[in-house]
Amino acid sequence: MNLNQIPDEKIVLIDANIFLYANQRASEQCISLLSRCADSSVTGCITTHLLAEITHIFMLAEARDAGLITTGNPARQLSEKPELVRRLYIYESLVRDILSMGLRLEPVQREDFITALSIQRQHGLLTNDALLIAAAARMRITHIASADKILTRVKGIQFYAPDDLTI
Repeated sequence: MNLNQIPDEKIVLIDANIFLYANQRASEQCISLLSRCADSSVTGCITTHLLAEITHIFMLAEARDAGLITTGNPARQLSEKPELVRRLYIYESLVRDILSMGLRLEPVQREDFITALSIQRQHGLLTNDALLIAAAARMRITHIASADKILTRVKGIQFYAPDDLTI
């Protein structure tokens, strides 16, 4: 189902890519979902590991857009030049906007990592995706918004994805 089909008053765990596509204006559905979270039509939830991933993605995108890094290993390029990191500020504003929109921010717990290991083996998911599913299970959240269609392999979740991506 697409993101517009998430029923009002549901709790939905939102993957990092939804924020990325909304920020890039690559999906009206992603933008709309975040607006629905901001006005409390839908209760949006993110985990701390996803917020860290979002922050990292936005920082690298800003550095790339500013011409401060090239292809290859952009994270390493920034880590070797802290003066470049100090010049970045747009990503900070974007993350603060996310934090101020009324989303539930949930910590990843030790048990989530243990559960994620089983989920990885069972479904062939990468670490962050398995942690997303494990945290959702612990919090009893069954609605997940993500562009990662691989999550459809997981039974017991209602998966919603943007079907209007322009990139």
